[in-house]
Amino acid sequence: MTGRCSFARYRLLVAGAATWTCLCGTAFGLEPEGRLLLATGALPPLSASPGHPGFLDELARAAFRRIGIDVDVEALPPERAMINADEGIDDGDIYRIAGIERSFPNLVRVPEDVLDFEFTAYAKSPDIRIRTWDDLAPYAVAYTTGYRFYDLHVKAAREITKTASIEELFPLLESGRADVILVDRWQAQWIARREGYAVRRIEPALARTPMFMYLNRKHEALVAGVARALAEMKADGTYRKLYDTYLKPYDGP
Repeated sequence: MTGRCSFARYRLLVAGAATWTCLCGTAFGLEPEGRLLLATGALPPLSASPGHPGFLDELARAAFRRIGIDVDVEALPPERAMINADEGIDDGDIYRIAGIERSFPNLVRVPEDVLDFEFTAYAKSPDIRIRTWDDLAPYAVAYTTGYRFYDLHVKAAREITKTASIEELFPLLESGRADVILVDRWQAQWIARREGYAVRRIEPALARTPMFMYLNRKHEALVAGVARALAEMKADGTYRKLYDTYLKPYDGP
């Protein structure tokens, strides 16, 4: 009888300890599963591909590690990455403009930005000069589906083509099916170097805007902690070290 009572008390203690651990983890912003899956539509050097590490992946891992959570990053087409995060298939998206929550209400923005995005035009012809969005009017323009900022601003163009991936833009430019493609300078540099494309970046960039991580609202309790972690990384030099390692080599023309 004594043995049964002792075993019963032991089971109650174990159950109580597990409950306490779960409750404390929630109070400190930790997820019971301990690991999140984040999506991104970015290419190297912003995000990783086999054999090519990415700035955003490493930034996200480091930030979440500071609040006791491991993350994996899944590369998807830009539109699919955003939909998966909104539907909770993935736990968030690591690189989006402010305001997408108006169209995707299940997403919650982490208020500390991760990087400024330069919305940049590329062309082959040296005669093309673009300083404003309206200057795109005479040209056939291409950009990637899922970049809502382009949807909002590219109104005046002779022709608009949307591709499923950033990598599909450069063959359009090479073949003359597009006069201008719109893509940020880091991903454009990576593709141009890898494939040997001779393209011209048109300066200045059409726009520059901060980009943010978003989490599905089921993880809303983590938002403040991740924002603090990102701010701390900027203050203690971790952010600069990651930038210099992964992005600075692609800062050139």
